[in-house]
Amino acid sequence: MEFKSAATKDGNSLQLKFSGSIDEDTTFPAVDLGGVNTVVIDLNDIKAINSVGIRGWLDWIRPVAEKAQIQLVNCPKAMVFQFNMVNGFLPPGTVVKSFYVPFFCEKCDKESNVLFRVGQEVVVNGTDLKINVDAKSASGCTDADCELEMDVTEAKYFQFLKRA
Repeated sequence: MEFKSAATKDGNSLQLKFSGSIDEDTTFPAVDLGGVNTVVIDLNDIKAINSVGIRGWLDWIRPVAEKAQIQLVNCPKAMVFQFNMVNGFLPPGTVVKSFYVPFFCEKCDKESNVLFRVGQEVVVNGTDLKINVDAKSASGCTDADCELEMDVTEAKYFQFLKRA
């Protein structure tokens, strides 16, 4: 899926929306950071990222992070895996505001991605995490027998939050 980006400026904030795959064909946008102190990147529509895409991301995001605070929102599982595995994927000062957590119900064979907002569904206190979510309600499931459970290893998946 072809990578696309869209940008809008709101006062001293630049909003970027990325979609598609981050790979060898990705060309990240040139960004004008004049008068901008915050860059909000919406990753909701990113479908995949490969090793060449990771290198491109690092080359693009580092100089941006030196000039503005980066906030990442709506981060899919593919990006969260990189947060945890690749040193420097989240440059110093980068804040992850929201990310998806995969859930699965064996009874009804349902998969669901639930959006966690830092400070709401997940609260970080040093190295301690508190999860405040009813996955069934958050996913919109109406099946009375549904037993959605987190489909990741909590200690590994949320690791990036403990480093921030």
